[in-house]
Amino acid sequence: MGIRIAGWQQEVIDHLEGDEIRVETDVVGDFLLLKFPGFPGLILHLVPINHHFDGAILHDLQESYRKKSIQLIQLWEDLWLTQPSKVLSRIFSLLGKNKTVHGRKTKVLGISQLMADEFLSLHHLQFSAKARFRYGLLYQDQLIAVATFSGKRNMRLKREGYISVELIRFATLEGITIQGGLSKLIRHMINEIAPDDVMTYADLDWSYGQGFARMGFELVFQSPPAEIWLHTKTMTRVFPHRLPDELRIVLTSLDPSASRTLLEAHGYKSIYNSGNLKFILTV
Repeated sequence: MGIRIAGWQQEVIDHLEGDEIRVETDVVGDFLLLKFPGFPGLILHLVPINHHFDGAILHDLQESYRKKSIQLIQLWEDLWLTQPSKVLSRIFSLLGKNKTVHGRKTKVLGISQLMADEFLSLHHLQFSAKARFRYGLLYQDQLIAVATFSGKRNMRLKREGYISVELIRFATLEGITIQGGLSKLIRHMINEIAPDDVMTYADLDWSYGQGFARMGFELVFQSPPAEIWLHTKTMTRVFPHRLPDELRIVLTSLDPSASRTLLEAHGYKSIYNSGNLKFILTV
C-alpha cells in the first residue's frame, strides 16, 4: 500500500467491520478508498485534513466514478471526529442496513423550530437552520423524521405571483429509512402552502440527488467545489465570507499565498466540498 492508514481512518474501518460490514481498502494515487463487496455502486473516500490537493482534484476523482454510476462519498476527517454516529447512520442507510418504515404508516404533524432544532442537531450532518415551515413524521407516537422549508419566495422573473419554497433540511431517526417519507412531507407542505415549485440542493459529498430525481425534481444547476476554512482546534467549518471580521479585514489587502499563511497561523486549514446540485420540482 502506497500510503499509511491514519488512526481515524482505521477507526472508520473498525466501526464498519464491527457492524458486520465487509470492507476492502483500495489506494488510488494518494486517495484511500473503501469498497463494499456486494455493493459495487458505493465507495467511501476517507479525506484527511492534512492534505496537499485542491478542490479540482477531488472533483475530478468524484466525476470519474460518477460517470460509471458509482456513488463516491467524500468523508472528511473532521466530520468523522465530530459526528461519527451520524456518518455511520448515513453509510448504513446507503448499504441498506437500516430498518424500513413505510411512509403510509406515519402521520404528518407541524412542529416548532425548537423541535426541529433538537431533532436535526442529532440526526443531520449540517445540524439545523432557521425555517418558516416545519413538519415531522410520527410513527408509533415517536418522531422519526423532520423536514423544514423556507418561507414563500416571490419569483417575479418567472411571472407575477409565482411562489417558490426551498426544502432546507430533511433527516430521519438514526437506523431508520422511511419509504416515501420525504415525498409525503413535501406533498403535505404543497397542500398547505400551494407553491408553484419546490427547490432544494443535494450535497455532492454525499449524494448525486437520485432520490430527488425519482420524486420528479429536475436538475437545473451544479455548483463547483467550494473552499472552506476549518478551525483545527474547534473543528468548526466556515466559508471565507464568514471568517471573523478581524481576519477578513486584513485578508482584503493580501494576495492568496499571504492569506493562506495568515489563516494557517490562526489555526485554520483549507478543505473543500464537492459542490451542490440544485433541483426544482414544478408543482
